[in-house]
Amino acid sequence: MKQRRRSSDENPNALDLLESEIEMMKERFSKLLLGEDMSGGGKGVCTAVTVSNSITNLYATVFGQNLKLQPLNLEKKAMWKREMNCLISVCEYIVEFAPTAQYLDDGTIVEVMTSRPRSDIYINLPALQKLDTMLIEILDSFIDTEFWYAEHGSISGNSTRSREGSFRKVVQRKDEKWWLPVPCVDPGGVSVKSRKHLIEKRDCANQIHKASMAINSSVLAEVDIPETYMANLPKVSPH
Repeated sequence: MKQRRRSSDENPNALDLLESEIEMMKERFSKLLLGEDMSGGGKGVCTAVTVSNSITNLYATVFGQNLKLQPLNLEKKAMWKREMNCLISVCEYIVEFAPTAQYLDDGTIVEVMTSRPRSDIYINLPALQKLDTMLIEILDSFIDTEFWYAEHGSISGNSTRSREGSFRKVVQRKDEKWWLPVPCVDPGGVSVKSRKHLIEKRDCANQIHKASMAINSSVLAEVDIPETYMANLPKVSPH
């Protein structure tokens, strides 16, 4: 602790960053404890919903405007890792008890109950973290690409001017996605190597999506649905 204080005193920016992270942690855990009801009036939601909402909001902040195949900037990447670690840290306390053999000094074997992460968390959380890392690695691989982007409204006709001043081909896309930046390539298209890289990363992203959906489906299949909830669902007429 003394060593950290000395380092922070030598670098005021490091101290400010440390204090900012501490305040962020306090805010996050306060929301978790109060179920997003910061008034303390007891109108909050359960912890699981709070964590889910927080992860959704974090995703929107970090990835919501990430519409290009390019690495995340370092600030957002650090925010994603830091705040995700904070949010999923509650999983460390979701445990179940299981019998375990314990050997005494005299060689006697006794059975005791020990805690371990709940089985679904123990299996699925590391898998999801691995998939998350793979997605970040896909974005990180798009450096020195043979394509670039032009913002919508800054192009005219079927061509646009690159940073070097030459005219390049603009990839056409459907008008309903007008908010997306327009990818641009050389008149001859991308090289075989670049095309292979794009196809490889597309296939990898598809596999990550399938794996995530499979985990999601398996978790939902194990959720017990209260009979009162089913009874209150709208009745669909057979006609």
